[in-house]
Amino acid sequence: MADLNLKILTINLKGPSGIGKTDKRRTTFIEIVEDVKPDIILVSEPSGFKKTVTDLNKDRESGQKFIKAAFTKNHAAVLVKENLIQDKKELETETERVAISKIKLKGTSKTFLVAAYHGKYTSVKKPAKVKATQELFEVLKSIASDAGNGSGTSQIKQQAPMTVLLGGDFNYNIEKEEGVLVDDIASYGYAVWPYQASERRKRLKKDFILSYPTLADYEKEVNVLLDGTDPYECYDHDPLFALLTEQPAQSAEENVTEPNKKQQDSTNSQTDEMTQSMAKMKLNKPPETSTETT
Repeated sequence: MADLNLKILTINLKGPSGIGKTDKRRTTFIEIVEDVKPDIILVSEPSGFKKTVTDLNKDRESGQKFIKAAFTKNHAAVLVKENLIQDKKELETETERVAISKIKLKGTSKTFLVAAYHGKYTSVKKPAKVKATQELFEVLKSIASDAGNGSGTSQIKQQAPMTVLLGGDFNYNIEKEEGVLVDDIASYGYAVWPYQASERRKRLKKDFILSYPTLADYEKEVNVLLDGTDPYECYDHDPLFALLTEQPAQSAEENVTEPNKKQQDSTNSQTDEMTQSMAKMKLNKPPETSTETT
């Protein structure tokens, strides 16, 4: 079974209005994808989605194109690189504002429940946003547990739940209670992948990537793209780029065999590549204050 190194991009495709902003936003999105080369893209507010995907795939070779794995109009979408998946199935639930796909990866035994989310708007009071997030957590956990156990599986032989990857614009900071009684995210079995928001979004941190279970045996690195350097001033959210890496079972001292050394070198190479790609997106424009939009 191949070790897992999965690159994930989460991005809100809507932004400030104005002449030419939509086209500039689409251009920037394609540039980001070309630079960081994600395997999975979690989209919030997929504005102009059909044209965006068409333009994204226009010059891509077979296998390198992105295919739509799930889509909820106006709210969320999941895109996956064609040569990554062995099978996919879009799942429908009564939960609003989420796009969900069950994705089987090629070359591994891994199957993920991948979900993109766009939380309720700022016009909705905080308790309603919290409740919607909690309901989403429960729905995804339920699907993952059912899929892991399989139909007809005895309680004694239950398998581990399928891994959930959830990302998007939650429209509030899920890491802070801010006077609202919020159950600890960990109590739901989820882990928020930590990152430092950009200067322009440090008080408006609303975009997150989470996993269930917590994936303690994986390295999770998240970086902000366009950290105050949006060349066209067309994005008002932080696009997040994450690398999920499966860790060897051995400790650092034990992990001295040549095969493991090669795997570590491969992981380091991917991390270096991500750092270089990140550098490309830093266009050295000073941060600017941004007003909040949804």
